Amino acid sequence: MLRRLLLILRRRVTVKLALMLLGFVAVIVAVAGLYLTRALQERAVQSVEERLASLGRFLQDDARAAFSPLATPEARREFALRTARATHARVTLILPDGSVVAESDRPLEDLSVIANHKGRPEVRAALGGGVGRDHRRSETVARPLLYVALPVVEGSRVVGVLRLALPLDVVESAYASIREVLVAGGLLALALALVMSLSIAKWVTGPVVEMQSIARRMAEGDFSVKAPVRSSDEIGSLGRALNVMAARLREKIQEIQREQSTLTAILDSMVEGVLAVDVHDHLLLLNESVRAIFRLGPSGGEGKPFLEVIRNADLSDLIKACRQADGEMVSRELILTAPVERVLQVHALPLRFGGERNGVLMVLHDVTELRRLERVRTEFVANVSHELRTPLTAIRGYLETLLGGALEEREHARQFLEIVFRHTERLGRLLDDLLDLSNIELGKVALRLEPTDLRDALQSVLTIVRPQAESRGVILSADPGTDLPAVLADRDRLAQILINLLNNAVKFTPSKGRVTVAATVQGEVVEVRVSDTGVGIPSHDLPRITERFYRVDKARSRELGGTGLGLAIVKHLVQAHGGDLRIESELGRGTTVRFTLRAGERGRGVQKILFVCTGNSARSQMAEGFAGAYGGEQLRAFSAGMEPKGLHPLAVEVMREKGIDISRQKSKAFSEDLARIMDCVITVCGNAEERCPLLPPDVRRLHWPLADPAQATGSPEQVREVFRRSRDEIEALVRRLLPELNA
Repeated sequence: MLRRLLLILRRRVTVKLALMLLGFVAVIVAVAGLYLTRALQERAVQSVEERLASLGRFLQDDARAAFSPLATPEARREFALRTARATHARVTLILPDGSVVAESDRPLEDLSVIANHKGRPEVRAALGGGVGRDHRRSETVARPLLYVALPVVEGSRVVGVLRLALPLDVVESAYASIREVLVAGGLLALALALVMSLSIAKWVTGPVVEMQSIARRMAEGDFSVKAPVRSSDEIGSLGRALNVMAARLREKIQEIQREQSTLTAILDSMVEGVLAVDVHDHLLLLNESVRAIFRLGPSGGEGKPFLEVIRNADLSDLIKACRQADGEMVSRELILTAPVERVLQVHALPLRFGGERNGVLMVLHDVTELRRLERVRTEFVANVSHELRTPLTAIRGYLETLLGGALEEREHARQFLEIVFRHTERLGRLLDDLLDLSNIELGKVALRLEPTDLRDALQSVLTIVRPQAESRGVILSADPGTDLPAVLADRDRLAQILINLLNNAVKFTPSKGRVTVAATVQGEVVEVRVSDTGVGIPSHDLPRITERFYRVDKARSRELGGTGLGLAIVKHLVQAHGGDLRIESELGRGTTVRFTLRAGERGRGVQKILFVCTGNSARSQMAEGFAGAYGGEQLRAFSAGMEPKGLHPLAVEVMREKGIDISRQKSKAFSEDLARIMDCVITVCGNAEERCPLLPPDVRRLHWPLADPAQATGSPEQVREVFRRSRDEIEALVRRLLPELNA
């Protein structure tokens, strides 16, 4: 209990101040009480002394007779007894020599044993002619008494001393009631002082306690509170100072948050990955590119050990090498095998805090595509050189033979010239294919997309290819179906696709084999299949079969006059039409090539909308989800990005809150050809710094200036709330758009 009281006393400034005030008042009351008690006691004694002196003066004449030589002892005793009864005091008659001749409290026979009183202080003063006073314990009656002695004078001579005495109990009874009143008043004063002390302490410390609560909330990060300022004293000044400090701290924190948001936005918008570790190899920061490279989640990782988050020993070794490089930058090119094979160019620099090297900053450049392009370029140069060398070598050889004299031999000369002509034709086809492929890849080929009758286009192609098939003994057939709709395509480029596929099928199908072309409607697209019963393609060659100059059987392909670019051209043309290309094959049993084209007439029936943003990860994907959910059967929604990054998990999560699942939507790259086949293209770039596409002039375009929620910073719940606001804004825009499209 005592410990609890001490704990409250230590922790409560109100109790401390109240007890201090109460103690101060108690000391004052105690001192005043002691002083008043002593003063009242002295005043009571003085009053009794004056009363006794007055009585003594009144009795001097009678006492003078008692001191007469003629007075008998009985007369003297009678005087003492009569005076004692009248005054209620002890009366003593004392001769100048100090002998007691009468005593009201002692019989006559006891006078002989009473000690001489000449040495008593009051008696000495009375014998000297004055009024003697004293209070002491009486040896005669064994009680504390107050004595007053007066001289009895006859003429100019002192004939005796009249002494009156009262017990001190009488004196104490005179001021006992007053003392009780003083004690009660003191206790009442202490009680009032306690109440006033608590009230004053609470009034004085109330603002301080309130400021303590406000300071605690400020320490927890709430700078919106303000301390009360109710006076101009020191407490009011403290409140004002606290408010100024909170305002400045709030401004500083907001400035730091703005700087951090700017830095985070800059880092997250960088193509390069940036990460930093401290002296203990714990991660300090990761930007979005690093998270994408190592397939990390949208948040978390900071503060954890490097190898726990990024399990790559080569990068860990690079961090150690950077610390040992004496402040120099360390650069390496690393090959990552997981989660996806990548080639990274990594630069590591010491990270300094306060002049000391405490960590390492690394910048990761993903050069996978660059190295692939370098490899493709090298292979392309080698392939082109090889493809050109073969016919040129043959042409040169035959021309040298002709110039050497074979020109005079007409039969051989004609044969040699026909061979030279075939090789020049092959060179021409090779150069034409290279030029076509280059133009398609660079987007220089403008597709004139329009509703095209697939059956008609197929019949014209079969007319071209059939003589070749018949010469090789290959059966060529077509099954386009009965209710096949028109497809949205460039007729000439569609014919080029079909000719390339049918030529390949006929070339690699042995005599009496079969090549079949079929088409079926699958929802909003038409799938075209070119099947043959030829030699087939090994499974390990299928992933690369559409690469430029890639051949399964190089000798046979050249012998048949192929350039190695046919399937590459087909792939790019199909993609330019907004379709997909798939190749299935079984060695020795044949090959089936499938590609899709969009069905229906442009601008009629089903409306097609394309939403475009930078990463195709959040805004455009949510817009596609809402348009697909609310548009009905007459609307097809698509989305694409300038730099596709894949679906953002928070976009999927907040759309599920609306009952819409977009997890199966795919992230696609934007192209002008894809835009051309749409009824409307809506760009959702938030500001001018984002990469908004330049669309062909004949494409209808709308623009929704939406901020990218993937750039939001803060706690996970704050970022999630930003995604929800972006989702609701997109939903409202889609709902307003649909009536316009239907109109």
